[in-house]
Amino acid sequence: MSKENADILIGGVQKSSLIDYPGKISAIIFTHGCNFRCPYCHNPEIITKADKSLIDDSFVLDFLSSRKGKLDGVVITGGEPTLQKNLPEFIKKI
Repeated sequence: MSKENADILIGGVQKSSLIDYPGKISAIIFTHGCNFRCPYCHNPEIITKADKSLIDDSFVLDFLSSRKGKLDGVVITGGEPTLQKNLPEFIKKI
């Protein structure tokens, strides 16, 4: 997948979590890229490995659609999600 075709750059997906949205069942989307270099970062691989680990956003949207009624929410984290210029549009699609 090329960066030009992506709504947002997704570096990873966790299909379900019971801890990231307290009291709710959620899916987690990890965006690619970050402008911070925190020494305690839990996801350094999605910050530094350019296009090698991107996940197609249509795959994620299809997955979320299939989980409608089963998930209470979606957590978008990073990397740093606010660096994604199309983040508001992607959230609307969710």
